[in-house]
Amino acid sequence: MHMTLPQRMYLLMYTVDKKKFEVQNLQFRGQKVRAAALAQLLHGEFIGVRQGKRPKVVRQVSGAPGDSFLDEVWRQVPADNPQSWLNLLHPYAHTAESAVREQLAGTGEITIPPVRGLKKLSLLAQHEVRVNRPETVLAVREQVREPVLRGLEPADLPFDDLAMTALAAESDLYHVFSREERREHKKVLKAFDRHFDEKTSGLRHALSTSIQVLRPSGGGWGQ
Repeated sequence: MHMTLPQRMYLLMYTVDKKKFEVQNLQFRGQKVRAAALAQLLHGEFIGVRQGKRPKVVRQVSGAPGDSFLDEVWRQVPADNPQSWLNLLHPYAHTAESAVREQLAGTGEITIPPVRGLKKLSLLAQHEVRVNRPETVLAVREQVREPVLRGLEPADLPFDDLAMTALAAESDLYHVFSREERREHKKVLKAFDRHFDEKTSGLRHALSTSIQVLRPSGGGWGQ
């Protein structure tokens, strides 16, 4: 099954050997899911960037992408009032996961159990889903990790793989790459960041800013 970048980003944070989404990997996942959607829309020319000291994003008039979540994000980008990446990412990040979760449940990738009793009061209860095909998660992880571990040139990668690696590695707490791997492949990761920044002109910086704004207050939890 072909998955969108937001769907792949959602599943990437699943820990296969523990059969769950660990709490430390859920914080800021909404930001990354939303950023992945914006990256896919930009690459597909559904939105465009007006260059300047502070790049602005505007909706293109080519029509909706045809995926329910990407359509929603696309419609939230004004066609006549260019916005910063941060304005299109930060205010919406906390609701990004629920839409993608419903999509994955609809395709059978995950099962959403009913939330009962006192669990309804927990902010994390909705994330206690079952991943039905863990091999899909492992395949996504391999696509993100392999180019870095092999030292591949970012310019040689398809945009989707470049975007997943650059966005997933941003503020990652050693879930995607271990501490040792990040140290050993520091130059490669920086090269991926630079090439992604050339393609998206400010999106990764907006993701980093959104995370930094929320981290001191313990925010960044999605619905």
